[in-house]
Amino acid sequence: MMYRFVTAAIASMAACFVSAQVEVEDRRIPSGATPVPVAQPANNSAELFYQLQTLQQEILQLRGLVEQQAFEIKKLKQQRLDDYIDLDRRVSELSQGGVTKPTQSVAGQNNTVTSSTPRRSGSSADELKSYRAAMNLVLKQQKYDDAIVSLNKHLEDFPQGRYSANAQYWLGEIFLQKKDLEKAQSWFSRVISEFPSHSKATDAQYKLGTVYDLLGDKSTAKNLLEEVAKSNTNVARLARDYLEKNLSQ
Repeated sequence: MMYRFVTAAIASMAACFVSAQVEVEDRRIPSGATPVPVAQPANNSAELFYQLQTLQQEILQLRGLVEQQAFEIKKLKQQRLDDYIDLDRRVSELSQGGVTKPTQSVAGQNNTVTSSTPRRSGSSADELKSYRAAMNLVLKQQKYDDAIVSLNKHLEDFPQGRYSANAQYWLGEIFLQKKDLEKAQSWFSRVISEFPSHSKATDAQYKLGTVYDLLGDKSTAKNLLEEVAKSNTNVARLARDYLEKNLSQ
């Protein structure tokens, strides 16, 4: 807005500058009248030209500030994503004791991966790169359809990987966001059954409880959420709040 305002001001002053140069008015002094002093056009033109140059310089400075702020915002967004990935990695290592667990068979549904024989390809760096790309689609770009493809590809390439539970959890979150409750239920259930000791298991159980509530199964929802509410986890308070607001009767 400031940039447009300054540009408009320059255009206005430029018009005045041209007008000051070309405007000619025939003012004849009546006989016997006292001449009235008239300001020198040259002085007005010089002043307008100086102000025009000043505003142009300010526009260049503002443009530089805008470009710098855009760069800083982009940098902060990337840093936030990197911090989340790093935190996710640390929590996963702690929850698994630094050892990854083999996964079980994956249900063959739409947008899911079927893997009867666990396999792992690539290095840990490749795995992190794959997971980072998928989470970038989820958290930063919010391209959920592309994220589903990317997360499933990650699970296909790294079924025993460090981020397998996380990938399954986020697939559940995406389908919950898309109001596809059956697929959300399937993915959250898989996290709980395949990674019961993982940090995402409790999060998945909380989400699964809310999904059952939305599906109309109040009894199952209440049982799941009450178990989470009694736990010593970060989502325990969320489970208690949900029970109080939605399943207290």
